[in-house]
Amino acid sequence: MSTTFNNRLTEEQYELVSELVNNALAKAVDSMAKMLKIRVDASHIDFNTGDVDTIHDLDLLGRFKAHLVKLVFSGDIRGAFYFVILDHEVDLINSVCLPAEFKSDKRTENKLMKHGFMSEIENVIAALSMKEISEYLGVQLELKVPQIQIIPCNQINEYFEKENKIYKTAFHVTSVLKGVAVNVSPYFIWILDQNFLDILRLNTTE
Repeated sequence: MSTTFNNRLTEEQYELVSELVNNALAKAVDSMAKMLKIRVDASHIDFNTGDVDTIHDLDLLGRFKAHLVKLVFSGDIRGAFYFVILDHEVDLINSVCLPAEFKSDKRTENKLMKHGFMSEIENVIAALSMKEISEYLGVQLELKVPQIQIIPCNQINEYFEKENKIYKTAFHVTSVLKGVAVNVSPYFIWILDQNFLDILRLNTTE
């Protein structure tokens, strides 16, 4: 795990955040593995105060398409969860892992059901992560309906620059949920506002 931290958090606060993030990602991995029926690992985990960092690997993919899903949450803390999954990874998941209840003989209906399967996975993972934040920090949060768009990979970093400004990002998490036997590696990203750090400090003694 790669983790870089500046001096804005004390050791106690860092340990609490580290436990929160790792527990949330462990549950995300477990949930994704059960729903896709494949082994999944959380890799390239980075969490830090400040803006989401540039993901250079996405720029290298140029105009190759990715599905970007945003799940906003509000309440005591403002922010959002994001999933970035490449177009061919969505197709691979649907061809290898799609349950029978999400399959249809009708082409249009089948496409909608495939999107429904991915949305269900992303909703479950986001809800589990939100629950971890709520329980660790004793806050009330509400998850909104997912917003889905298809975007060229070389525009995603620019997208996150705008999101950082919208939420005045005070803390972020960047992780990759990597399939072991099936070659899928969606990014799972958190953005949280200043309230996250303020409430974190209220929950620690230093």
